[in-house]
Amino acid sequence: MSRAVIPLTVVTLFVVAIQLQLLSTLRAAGAVVMLVWLWPFVVGLTGALVPALWVAALSGLFFDTRSTTPFGLTIIVALALAWFAARLGREGVGDLDSAAWWVPPMLAGLAGLLAPAGYVALATVAQDPGLWRDHLLASMVANAIVFAIVARPLARLARRLTLGGRGRS
Repeated sequence: MSRAVIPLTVVTLFVVAIQLQLLSTLRAAGAVVMLVWLWPFVVGLTGALVPALWVAALSGLFFDTRSTTPFGLTIIVALALAWFAARLGREGVGDLDSAAWWVPPMLAGLAGLLAPAGYVALATVAQDPGLWRDHLLASMVANAIVFAIVARPLARLARRLTLGGRGRS
């Protein structure tokens, strides 16, 4: 993890900047694509648990400090996605080389489908039930589609940063 901290941190800050400056302002049918959830997920697919949790905590923290949503919700969702993805990555399920080509995009699409629902559920527990409620289905579908399309290139970048371009040992 020590060699990967700096590049992962830099890319994570870049992802958060893209999310805050571009993606959070672009809405289609009220849906916002949350790249700050996809990035920790694809880092987790490399099987690297600690880097995935680092990226999730960092992206969630920086996004939550700059957004108007209740603090901590993005962190929790990102940590959950990173943890589950790392479990799958360690089992080789999301491996870019040995799994079928469609597996990482399918897993990312599923994550994109479930993450907004989990976010709204957490917001309801945090007593902010109106958060994304009107556009939940649109957010789920938009995130699922974009996550599935962007997962493979981002997963390749994540693998290069976490493993230094080598295969898993």
